[in-house]
Amino acid sequence: MKRILVPTDFSDCSYYAAEVAAQIAKKTGARVFLLHALEVPQYSSNEPYPTMSNTAEGIFMMKLVKKEYEKLISQPFFDGVNVAEVVQWENVYDTITKQSKEHEIDLIVMGSHGAKGAKEFFVGSNAEKIVRTASCPVITVKKRLEHFAPKELVYASSFYGETVEAFTEMKTLIDLFKPRIHLLKVITPANFESTDHSEKLMKTFIEHHNLENYTMNVYNEVSVERGIHEFANSRNADLLAMET
Repeated sequence: MKRILVPTDFSDCSYYAAEVAAQIAKKTGARVFLLHALEVPQYSSNEPYPTMSNTAEGIFMMKLVKKEYEKLISQPFFDGVNVAEVVQWENVYDTITKQSKEHEIDLIVMGSHGAKGAKEFFVGSNAEKIVRTASCPVITVKKRLEHFAPKELVYASSFYGETVEAFTEMKTLIDLFKPRIHLLKVITPANFESTDHSEKLMKTFIEHHNLENYTMNVYNEVSVERGIHEFANSRNADLLAMET
């Protein structure tokens, strides 16, 4: 792992994400790219070029961003970390997607204002889009993790073919912390599958990845989201992983 991208709006949640990214960077020697997106100014149809006031507004915003970056980078958790600042005049989703490709990002760490209960699976429109479309693993962080060292990881999956490549992408991160992996398949009334068949899929998956510290779990619930949520709580999971 060489490059970690942290989108930031300088909120508390983005600070929590930056702290987790810094901890991972110290373990891997990765460079952290901090990315702030500024919305592109909208000019009226009879104003084809930026006016003096628009230019002044842009300069003012850049000065504010510079101050915020100075404050963020001065945090103790960034001591000894190679950090780069990036500012883009684009919407958040587009610029994260472009910067991920341009800098060949290996991991995205971003804050999320998660809700409580099953709703916490919907991490916000931008975060959800990025999780679904990113070409690298994405970690969403909802609270401060001063010592990011997950010990109990729930990996929820169908355990069919597409999961092999997805888990391989995550394995570098998982191997850093060596948590116990709770393999989870949620069975719903609408998508019934026998326990025997589910366990065979899991065993094939385990053999392919040479897993050692794991548990196999087939969980019945009315919906996949509810099943994942309840199972993760029952195991006091530190980290929840799944492929899109």
